[in-house]
Amino acid sequence: MPITKYLLFLCGQIGVMSLSRFLYQWILKYGDLESSGTELFPAITLGILFFSFRVFDGVTDPIAGRLTDSWVRKGFQRRTLLWFSFSLAPIGLALAFSANHSLSKPFAWSLLTLGLLIFFIGYTFYAIPYWSLIDDYADGDMKVRAKLSNLLGLGIVLASGIGFVVSGALIERLGFSIAALSFSAVAVILMALPFFACPQKNDITIKENKPTESQTSSSSLWSGIAQALKHRRFLALIALFGGSQMSFTIMTTAAPFIATDLLGGSVGDVAQLLGPLLGMAVICFLLVPKIQRRFGWLRSMLYASIALSIVYGCCGLLGSSLIIDPLMTASVVFGLGGPMVAVLLGVEAEGVVDCAKERGGESLVGIYWGAFNFVVKILNGIAILLAAILISYQESWGNLAIRSMGFLAGGCLLAGVGFYYMIRPSDNNNEAEI
Repeated sequence: MPITKYLLFLCGQIGVMSLSRFLYQWILKYGDLESSGTELFPAITLGILFFSFRVFDGVTDPIAGRLTDSWVRKGFQRRTLLWFSFSLAPIGLALAFSANHSLSKPFAWSLLTLGLLIFFIGYTFYAIPYWSLIDDYADGDMKVRAKLSNLLGLGIVLASGIGFVVSGALIERLGFSIAALSFSAVAVILMALPFFACPQKNDITIKENKPTESQTSSSSLWSGIAQALKHRRFLALIALFGGSQMSFTIMTTAAPFIATDLLGGSVGDVAQLLGPLLGMAVICFLLVPKIQRRFGWLRSMLYASIALSIVYGCCGLLGSSLIIDPLMTASVVFGLGGPMVAVLLGVEAEGVVDCAKERGGESLVGIYWGAFNFVVKILNGIAILLAAILISYQESWGNLAIRSMGFLAGGCLLAGVGFYYMIRPSDNNNEAEI
């Protein structure tokens, strides 16, 4: 697979995840904007609304996975599904951040709700077929599949860097609405490019594939999800990834509050916190394939989760001038988490596809992605809700409310490790016996 194809594939992840990171990072801060002493959207109400949409998002993931697998069983190429959804999430983000204090409250809430609805529908029906392409494009080549999985993780880090570094500067200069519109305009182009990443040999193979009788006689949607969630190795995987995803969501949401309230800076200083973390992660992505081959993706995740929990816990203690000044100290602490973030994100897709292939081959990849996201997105919604609750206590708790988000993020990682050991199959003799 030539490098140009890899780059085209990577563009889709950068596009969709830059929108996602923009939303998660700024939605609570956006609602916190005040005019005449009134918040645009109260944090706790916004947190409940966002959690509700994450539940909706999780429920639609299995549907998207089922439709994706059905599309393939009928003999169509999975990548053609991208054309139906690549523009929806950018439109949704632009709408969600278009409300302001000049609008009536009901209309502002309507814009936000409609925007979130379109965003999450578009995100789901784009991401599920897109992520499932790593198996199609690899065409049985395990090395290519591992590289594509690693690119999905790298795309999250690069998109997070764009979201953290560029978005803060744009918001300071142009405001939330224009910044969101700018992100959406770029993302809609990037999200169309993975369609063209298909290697020529795969293009021919997929076109010539005909659905077999066993593929067409499929069970119902929820029975397929239930079967996936009975796979103990897959459940153990979800426990680990769920903890890491929740922690990353919490720290993404907490970053603007740490920069402005805990360290006394501006929203532009978010780049100095998360820039080092993401910069280290990008560098360490070069080592992820070697780490994965050395320890296996499962053991790599366990070690990275425990180490990152310590770093996030330390983020709850920021505010002192241990290295030059409080902001520099925070930059160093955040940077220490980069290697672990690279490992956690770099092996995610490989783990999901590996579990799906273990049970049912290509025909279950979409279902497993749907089941995975069904659980993880609900957990992410809970993470946002918990962060919103902590922010709502800021007036009475002061900086303790912001510090608690770091402790909470570290606790989520440790909880994921704990649940892994409770769920994992006792006869797991795969790549890692832990």
